[in-house]
Order: sequence, then C-alpha cells, then structure tokens
Amino acid sequence: MDIRIRIRSTRRGLLRAAGGVSLGAIGSGAVGRPAPAAPSLPETGGALEPGPGTALVQRFCAAWSNLDAAELADFFAADATYQNIPLPGVVTGRDAIQQALAEQIRILQYTTLTIQKAVSWRNTVIATRVDSYRYTNADHDVDLPIVGVFELTPDFRRFTSWVDYFDLGQSEFETVI
Repeated sequence: MDIRIRIRSTRRGLLRAAGGVSLGAIGSGAVGRPAPAAPSLPETGGALEPGPGTALVQRFCAAWSNLDAAELADFFAADATYQNIPLPGVVTGRDAIQQALAEQIRILQYTTLTIQKAVSWRNTVIATRVDSYRYTNADHDVDLPIVGVFELTPDFRRFTSWVDYFDLGQSEFETVI
C-alpha cells in the first residue's frame, strides 16, 4: 500500500533551514522507505577520549570517592548552576552547590562514579555513567544509571552548569528520607 502525504511548502523551507531533508521528500515517498541519512556533526570528542572537557568531567567523577564537598565545589564557577532531575529546584552559586553536595555526602558511606561514555562538543560534555553508592543506613549498594550534562567555562577549568538525569525510583532515595 502506497500512502502519500501532502505538505505545504512553508514547512519544507523550515526543515531545510534546520539542516534536515525537505518534508516534501519525506512525505512524497512510500511508507517504509528508508529516510535519507542525517547530516553529520563535527567530532570533537568521544568515549573517554582525552580532551579539555572530558578530562575535567573525569577528574570530577573520580573526586567523588573522597566524599569532600569543598573539593567537589571547587570544580564549579562562582555563578554555576546544578540540577538533579527529577528532583525539584536548581542550585545556583558555588557556595550553595557545596551545601547541596554536603547534604548528599552526609547520607553516604561511600560512592564511585564510573563514566561509561562521554562525548564533548565545544564547551559541553554529556556523560553516561553508573553511580555506585551505599547509604549510611543501608546494607546494600545502589548502582544508579545517570546521564550528566556539563557545561564548562571557555578555558575548560570549571563547570558553569551541571544537570543530572536519573530515575528516582532506582536511586532508592526514599529509603533515607
């Protein structure tokens, strides 16, 4: 069965301007035909490849095993932001970030952050990792998959933004509240 879709030309122009294929090309083909390949982006990093952005993220993740909020806060610019999604709120400023990290550390026996893959582009690093930790009142480890997005200063020396995305249920956070 050949299904054809008609699309107004204004939409074709919008998609072309965004670097994609024209909607007319997609809409006029039969369902099931492969779509043209997406345009490639320049590579500026890769899975744990050394580079100024990924190297800072690697050092930051390694520092977590020290459970030292002041050491961790030193990775941030003075006006940086930190957000743990799905938890509400954004923490702003190095001092406030240090306080938030101290609260997290206070309930941990130990932790390790293991980067699985990290990619960078310009001053942004996206890292998939597994955070392994044990709460102070727990008898087992938690292994939490996380995606972290880090934005860095132009000199790659500090974070201007850190956002972690994780499943709250897998974190077992409710067991320590």
